[in-house]
Formats: sequence, structure tokens, C-alpha cells
Amino acid sequence: MAKKSHKILYLLIGLIICLVGIGSFFYLKISIYQKELSRIDSKVDEVVKALNFSVLSKKIKWVGPFPTYLQVRETLKIPFDYPLDKLPDQIQRELRRNLLKIHQIKRENLKDRYKIVVSLGFDERITHTLEFILQKLKIALLIDDFGYSHGKTVDFLLKELDLPFTISIIPGTPYAKSIAEEAHRNGKQVILHLPMEPQKNFINRYRWIVLNRMSSQQISSMVKDAIKDVPYVVGLSNHMGSLVTTQEKPMRDVLQAVKAEGLYFVDSRTVSSSIAFPLAQKMGIKSTQRQVFLDNQKDSSYIESQFQTLISSAQKRGGALGIAHVDPITAEALKKILSRLEKRKIQLVYISDIVD
Repeated sequence: MAKKSHKILYLLIGLIICLVGIGSFFYLKISIYQKELSRIDSKVDEVVKALNFSVLSKKIKWVGPFPTYLQVRETLKIPFDYPLDKLPDQIQRELRRNLLKIHQIKRENLKDRYKIVVSLGFDERITHTLEFILQKLKIALLIDDFGYSHGKTVDFLLKELDLPFTISIIPGTPYAKSIAEEAHRNGKQVILHLPMEPQKNFINRYRWIVLNRMSSQQISSMVKDAIKDVPYVVGLSNHMGSLVTTQEKPMRDVLQAVKAEGLYFVDSRTVSSSIAFPLAQKMGIKSTQRQVFLDNQKDSSYIESQFQTLISSAQKRGGALGIAHVDPITAEALKKILSRLEKRKIQLVYISDIVD
């Protein structure tokens, strides 16, 4: 009986020694890891300071099965004007200068952002993940005044310019329905370009137009009929309207109809004193307004210059809306501009992606 008790005692002592040994082993490993983590973290701070990028977030979490380890994930903002082709080399130089081991550098051009992900550590362990992010600017293009003709320029814009953008169609025009159908087939978003009364005298050749003197019932009925004339519409913008868009009563009537039909609203801002956009926002309607007219002058150099202005506007806001028109010079200029567009920095979107 005594011998049996001694055996159990020896087993317990042996088990305790094993557990202490295992504990000491893991404690040593964790101590080494923590020391390396601290060293690398300090060096990463130096790299971030040298690159002069803003830190968006820094998170520390426990990872892995037993024993768990701390791991750092840091997100940094890439400045919009930074030359992206040079960035991976610049990151590598700074990391190696600080004697940091790089496990992996991966570049990803995602829909809404461009990012470079760097994994750092020692031996085979990853202690830090650095994520360099450039949030893409959202540029929405609206091409106005479709419906009057259906020639080469229209075909080019709808079929060959294989990019997301929005077109507006004037209701009651000869090709309104067929162009809306073709635009929808080719992945373009369609909105109604509703004529509205301007401040100056004009020749009224429109089937549907909002006039300042109309009653609420007339406006409501007319807007709904115009919407029915163009298939696939998801929004409405004003054509002309330098008078109506400055008057609360007719604009409120228009916007009530827009809201009832579940559409968004675009203020073309044909006059700087327009109240249409702020009123739409006040009424809880998804809406936006034009930042830049791209082709007030039918000249390629002018259009390219205006597109740069549009990008500058988007930098301030995160997104911007530029309006152009159905015109052969505009079509060629857009083809040239969009073929050179830095798709790692700019995301072309439909208007529905920027309304709020």
C-alpha cells in the first residue's frame, strides 16, 4: 500500500515538474515575443513618422490558439496626391532601414479603395500588419439632353463608353423611350431631365414644362405624366429652371411628386441662387447638386481643365457631380480623359451612389 502511495506521489511530482517546465517554456517564448513586439512597435512608429502618413487607427488584439499572442494592426491614410507607383518601394526602404523583417507586401485595387498591406514580424511570426489605404474619390458623371437625336454620338456614349455614368432624357422628345431602353441595356442609369421655366424669355417647345404660375395640382399631374414617358428613370433633374428653382412654392410641388414616385433629385444649379437642393434635403429626399459644368465651352482643353476642377471638388467633399452634354466634342474629350483616369484613386459611380 505504501509503495502504491509512493508511486502516485512520484507521478504527481513528475507531472508538476512537467507542467512547470511547459509553463516556463511558454513563459520564455511569450517574454521573447513581447520583447520583440515592443521593439518592432517602436521601429514601426519611426517608419510612420518618416513616411508622414496620418494614422487612422491602431488596434491590438490577442490572436492564435494557446498560448495566445498580441498582434498589432495599424491603418494609415495615403495622401491623394502621393505617387502610388513609388509607394511600395518607399515603404520597403523605410522598413529595411529600420531593420524590420517583411513577411509580405500585397497591393489591392478594390472598388472603393486602393490599399497596400504589409506584414511584419520576426522568425515566422507576424507581429504587425500595416494597412495603407487610399479611399477613392467618387466621381459621378451626368450627361444631359438625350432624346432629340439618335446618331453616332449617342451610340458612342451608350455603347462604347463602357463605364458607369448617368444620362438624363428630356421627356416628350422623339427618341426618349428608345434611348432610355438602350441606356438601360448598356448599364447606364437613367433620370428624367424635366424642363422648368427660366428667368429670361424662352421659346416653349416642350411637351412638359414646370411653369412658375402653375397650380400644385397641375405640377403634380404634369410631373407624373412626364415620368411615365421615360422608362427606367430613377431620378429627376431640372432642365433650365433659373426661375422655378429659386421659388419655394413650385419647387416644393415638384419635389413632392419626386418623393411620391420614389426618385432622387439632382439640382443642376443653372443659377447660383437655386433653393432646390437644400429644399430637397429638408424634405428628406435623396438628392445632390452639380459641382462643375464640364463643357460650357465646346473645347477639349477646356473640358479636361474642368474635369480637374471636378477632381479638386471631390477631394474636398469625398465625391462630386459633373454635368456634360450630348455633343461629339464632349464625347471625344471624355473618351480621352477616362482612358487616362487613375483608377486606383478615382471611382466612377452612378448618381445614386452619391445622393444622400
